[in-house]
Amino acid sequence: MLHFPIVLILLTTTFVLVGRLNPHFEKPVIIRSLLGSSVLFTLAAIMAGYLLFISDTYTGALAKNHFYGALITGGGITLSFICYEWMSTKGRPPGLIFFLFLGLTNFSLAYTSHMGGSLTHGSDYLSEPLVSLFPPKMEQKNPEDMLLYEDIVATVLETKCVNCHNENKSKGDLLLDSHEALLAEGKSGQKAVVPGNPEGSELMVRIQLPEEHDDRMPPEGKPGLTENELAVLTFWIEKGASQEIKQGEIEDDVIMTKLEEMMPDIQQAQFKILEEKAAFEAAQKELESIASNFGVTVAPDRQVNEKYFEMKMKFPPPPFGTEELQAFSPYFPYFSRISLASTNVSDDDLFYLAKMSQLRELVLQKTAISGEGLPYLKDLPYLEVLNLSFTPMEDAHLLHLLEFKSLKKVYLFGTPVKKEIVAAFQKHKPEIAIILEEGPSN
Repeated sequence: MLHFPIVLILLTTTFVLVGRLNPHFEKPVIIRSLLGSSVLFTLAAIMAGYLLFISDTYTGALAKNHFYGALITGGGITLSFICYEWMSTKGRPPGLIFFLFLGLTNFSLAYTSHMGGSLTHGSDYLSEPLVSLFPPKMEQKNPEDMLLYEDIVATVLETKCVNCHNENKSKGDLLLDSHEALLAEGKSGQKAVVPGNPEGSELMVRIQLPEEHDDRMPPEGKPGLTENELAVLTFWIEKGASQEIKQGEIEDDVIMTKLEEMMPDIQQAQFKILEEKAAFEAAQKELESIASNFGVTVAPDRQVNEKYFEMKMKFPPPPFGTEELQAFSPYFPYFSRISLASTNVSDDDLFYLAKMSQLRELVLQKTAISGEGLPYLKDLPYLEVLNLSFTPMEDAHLLHLLEFKSLKKVYLFGTPVKKEIVAAFQKHKPEIAIILEEGPSN
């Protein structure tokens, strides 16, 4: 349904151009059939896309631009068909107006296809492969001056391990986000890295566990360390896990060969880390500017290693409702923790909060939330904490929480929800803790 109209429009354009260059290939019957089919299938694709658009399966600026581009494409090919038929009835070949409409159709088709690719595969779906083929130029150290830990080992750990092993999320009681943390003893009594002893280093033990093992690093489904990365990491630990070892000081030819093979990937990873940091800093600057206009606080969320943001209300809470919430819409995917305590948000506003795909904790304490809008939130993959204390939460709407994917804790203090309803809910869904305390407001 989606790709067939693209093929038809391109095939139609090819036949028209070839026929224009060589009259022997000009076949009005074929071109008329292709144009008619293009119109029919393009309009069908637009209708299918419209149904997705209004169902909120796809939302945001990319989805809107994709849809509007499709409308222009559909209009362009339809006008091309009408123009071609009109010229045919007069026994004249297609003229300038026809080619203008057909050109508009193709330009719009290219734009719409790009928007569709960005919507499906991410905005960098074109540039990312190019980055791997042509690593961006960066200011590089002289290879002999590169530090084995800072420039190589730390980069490998950052890209494959630190997301789950940082000061805010220490999976398996291992911290891997700094040299100091690697050498420190965790609560379990184990050290991630024991200098000079790879076999006694918990990091190395877990990296080499079978893929199906619960303690394996990284977990199943995520890319593990390559043979070269494992060899370099082992070598670094054997040599004392020092921060001072430079590549120019390494005399092991095998390790030097492996480092040379790794270097393109290391450079690409370093560029991506810097690129993400720059994007995050730009988003932070813009969010802080928006927040200052509404008297709220936006800051990096330390509980997720400062990769996302949290929003809090100042005291006393400023006026904050639908309009203020929508002002943050371009940055919804950047939020992991939101507190809207004592604001004017309503159940309808949960529709917008549902677009915060990284949301972990949502505080709606002392708002007018009755629970009618809770179904909007049910598909959030990471939402674990929901504070509904002092809201007019209704008994029937509490049942919506049964459909939530990751919810672990709900605060219901001061709500009119009956105790027997709470008891029945907890019996049916024991993994979700219902807490009859006020809970934190920020």
